[in-house]
Amino acid sequence: MVETSKATGSTSKAHCPKCDGERTCEVHGSIYKPWDWEDRQHGHSVNGGVDHSLLECKGCETVFYQTSRWNSEDIDHFYDAMGQEQYEHPREVQTYPKPEAKTKPVWFDAMQKADHQLYNILTQMYLAHDNQAHILTAIGLRTALDRATEVLGIDPAKTFDEKLEELRDGGWIGQSERDILGVVTDAGNAAAHRGWEPDSREVSDLLSSLEVFLHRAFIVGQKALSIKSSIPAKPKRLPPPGKKPTP
Repeated sequence: MVETSKATGSTSKAHCPKCDGERTCEVHGSIYKPWDWEDRQHGHSVNGGVDHSLLECKGCETVFYQTSRWNSEDIDHFYDAMGQEQYEHPREVQTYPKPEAKTKPVWFDAMQKADHQLYNILTQMYLAHDNQAHILTAIGLRTALDRATEVLGIDPAKTFDEKLEELRDGGWIGQSERDILGVVTDAGNAAAHRGWEPDSREVSDLLSSLEVFLHRAFIVGQKALSIKSSIPAKPKRLPPPGKKPTP
């Protein structure tokens, strides 16, 4: 399969990581690198190639790097208009940096103020989720919950069950949510220690459960507490006529 690198100054369609969509981009540099592998003992061979491109979005002017790779073992068969069977090698296209995670809630950036370590854990967890790394996502959910309990003042040496009990007894969660977060914990344990992989629906349900808890504990709850200082104090009750006020 012969490839020709695009000339500098030409344009090409590519997925801009900032616009997060296909855009017309200017090519600042491009090079094609073919490769071959051969097993001389058994007579097997594989070949392929990678296009490397430095691109600039003509809309937002973001400069990014893109690879487009193929190999002879990956083949798509199809029939042309004349009914003749044809084939092509599909390409795997990747851009760097990657687009921002799409699954982060709108309040996510506010988590930096709550705890920077928890924010970092969640950032990597969302990255795993966006890349459909479901085992890593489940482990990340458990790790985030573990850190969240520590930020709320619960002894990190306690077991997960003890931490959830303390969250319930401390009024952070009710019994139903305690059971739900217990499932999040069990899922993370199964992924970490038994290689269990949840499907995309299960991961989304687990993620939503943790987000509800984090949003109330670190975002809505803190905002409500900040309002307390602006609420006027309850006026003191005046004593009946002729009776001296109680000191």
